[in-house]
Amino acid sequence: MNEIEIAEKEFGILDHAPLGLFVLRQDFVVLFWNSCLEDWTGISRRDIIGTNISAHFPHLNSPEYHKRIQNIFEGGPPTIFSSQLHKYIIPSRLWDGQVRIQHTTVTSISAADGTGFYALFAIQDVTDLTHRIQGYRIMRDQALEEVKERKKAEDELRRAHEGLELRVKERTADLVLLNERLQGEIKVRKKVEEELKKLVSTLNTLVYHIPEGVALLDAEHRIVLLNSIGEKYLEAITGANIGDVLTDISGHPLEEFLVSASHKVWHELKIGSPSNFVFEIAGRTIVQNSVIGGMVLVLKDVTEERMLDDRVNSQERLAAVGQLAAGIAHDFNNILTGIIGFADILRTDYSLPYEEKEMVEAILQNGERAAQLVRQILDFSSKSLSEVQSINLMPFLKELSKFIGRTIPENIEIFIDCKPGEYIIEGDAAKIQQVFTNLALNARDAMPDGGKLRFALSRISIKPEDMLPVNDMPYGDWIAINVTDTGTGIHPDTLPHIFEPFFTTKGVGKGTGLGLSQVYGIVKQHEGHINVKTEVGKSTAFNIYLPASRSKAGTNFTKEEIIMPKGRKEAILVVEDNESVRNLIHKKLSKLDYRVLTAINGKDALSIFKDNQNDIKLVITDLVMPEMGGIELSKIVKAKNPSVKIIALSGYSVNFKEEDLRKSGIEECMQKPFQSQKFIEVVSRVLEREPG
Repeated sequence: MNEIEIAEKEFGILDHAPLGLFVLRQDFVVLFWNSCLEDWTGISRRDIIGTNISAHFPHLNSPEYHKRIQNIFEGGPPTIFSSQLHKYIIPSRLWDGQVRIQHTTVTSISAADGTGFYALFAIQDVTDLTHRIQGYRIMRDQALEEVKERKKAEDELRRAHEGLELRVKERTADLVLLNERLQGEIKVRKKVEEELKKLVSTLNTLVYHIPEGVALLDAEHRIVLLNSIGEKYLEAITGANIGDVLTDISGHPLEEFLVSASHKVWHELKIGSPSNFVFEIAGRTIVQNSVIGGMVLVLKDVTEERMLDDRVNSQERLAAVGQLAAGIAHDFNNILTGIIGFADILRTDYSLPYEEKEMVEAILQNGERAAQLVRQILDFSSKSLSEVQSINLMPFLKELSKFIGRTIPENIEIFIDCKPGEYIIEGDAAKIQQVFTNLALNARDAMPDGGKLRFALSRISIKPEDMLPVNDMPYGDWIAINVTDTGTGIHPDTLPHIFEPFFTTKGVGKGTGLGLSQVYGIVKQHEGHINVKTEVGKSTAFNIYLPASRSKAGTNFTKEEIIMPKGRKEAILVVEDNESVRNLIHKKLSKLDYRVLTAINGKDALSIFKDNQNDIKLVITDLVMPEMGGIELSKIVKAKNPSVKIIALSGYSVNFKEEDLRKSGIEECMQKPFQSQKFIEVVSRVLEREPG
């Protein structure tokens, strides 16, 4: 309600009072004009309310009135404009054309907003009274002149005086009653105002604490209210603020963002290039008395949600590709095991001509290249086997940087930045070396004209209250590895795909697309996290976080000499579903004086084991086979004869951890394809091991 409506409501009870009553605001604007004044002046309330009183009665703006009225607006005591000095404050005429004589009292009352005062004018028609007083004076003069009529004049004067007193008492009683009613109305009004203030305060608190941006627009789309979040978001999107007229949002008409109660669809808006911020916006019109009175807009910043969705989609896509790649790699490893193994046997055949031996060497070299490619695929899918040890990354990286320096052009400077201390992790040294090497080669390709390659190590401790460097990263101690180059950067369209296998932006024959996917897989194998920050044309930084270890790093990296020990007729059961691999192992072991039994799967192996339970000393089994796999077979064999040793073979490590393999009775696990010397050495070592 505006001030005029509030005044009408508060003073409406005075509308039919036998007094002329009106209320002025501090700017002399009329807020109330009762019926009595309408009758006296002929000016209707419709024509005068809301206008300046001086426009109708200019004399009220003169100093003799203005100063005294201004004092009322300042909360001063009531003032009286007497009929003797100011008899025509609101000039009007009686029915017979006489000018009405007035007696006016002006009182201060609290303003509607509680911050100032209004002026209440109460005008009494004392024309009749004045005429009577004048008559009294005439009679008194006549009494002085005519002594004989003095008594009569005195009686008339007394009666007139008594009548005046009676009327004054009556009027005073009316005013007292009216004042009591006004006081009651004021109390009620104050109570309503307090309740209204509490309600407004509650609503403001609610709006300002909503965890989303809220903007209120009037009918002309002028912004009249913004909570703190709404102010921040709207400033970022349109640059508008309170008081501005909002015609569109980032080039889209406001009507595009309107939603209905039955169709609640948030409208997505991307700001910046490329899509630095993503907002969802929804609007509803405000309807009062079937008239549209404005609009409410709700704004949400969903940038983090969209980034998280993209990461989840990317991880799901990588997981699906990794699963497919692991399955293909498993089959390739079985094929390569046969190719490399039989070629290795041919190489040791001294009767083979030199030219044919060269062809065998070519087969072996290409087989090893293929095996390396498969290992990269398995590293990406986190399915490759690892030899875990404690590694201090600082000396490891310093030594490795010498090798990297020999593989990249001289116009690329290498820097190592790490404070003194130990940066120990639990990991596979060969795979960690592969991570650094792949990132270095990737940086080399990004700096064809030279640049700077920087490796940095640091220790970080993440607590529950800290912001995570990478989503879903657990709390604890981490070794942070930063590899930064000053190359060409990565284009935003390319960035979501860089860890996908076989994805490359290089020309044909210049890359397999497995380098970064292998890095991603190895980091995940080590229970680590990786992210990348890049700026096109300036730099790229890969950030890797690996769990810190409290163990001491190993210092002995010397390799033991591998020998080819012969057997002593021990019975070995070979369980392998791939015929080529099965025949290869049979041939290798038989040449070294082992007695070899073969089975095509777990069920077939159990049947053979039952008939030779006391003779079989070692079971060599594939982990993944139809009908019954190696894990289940190992558990059954160990239950029947705990002294039997078991070696597992696998094209990849499936979902079993080393602890799972140990619990099933498996003592060693070898990755396909394997070198003959390494395989025979493991067989000999396991057979010589004392039963545990």
